[in-house]
Amino acid sequence: MSTNTDTGFCSVPEILLMLRAPGAGWLATLLAALDEALRDPDFNAYHRAILARYVDEQIVPAAVAETARQRTAQFEETLRAQVRPTSTEDHERIVAC
Repeated sequence: MSTNTDTGFCSVPEILLMLRAPGAGWLATLLAALDEALRDPDFNAYHRAILARYVDEQIVPAAVAETARQRTAQFEETLRAQVRPTSTEDHERIVAC
């Protein structure tokens, strides 16, 4: 693997150009989520294999997708509960973001 290619078919500069495109929102979101997951010690080799399988198959079973959406909603609610505004100014700042 060369220093300018880390996917085997697309160089880092090419990916950076892709990410500038208006339609690259999902690519950016998935790459950011993958980066975060790879930094998390709880995201192990088994999880990576599951993810790779779904990417290879190009489909996520409906039941898995729905359960993942529900789990994500629970996770978002947990984060929201941890970041409750403590003042009117905090609330206005959070809403502005």
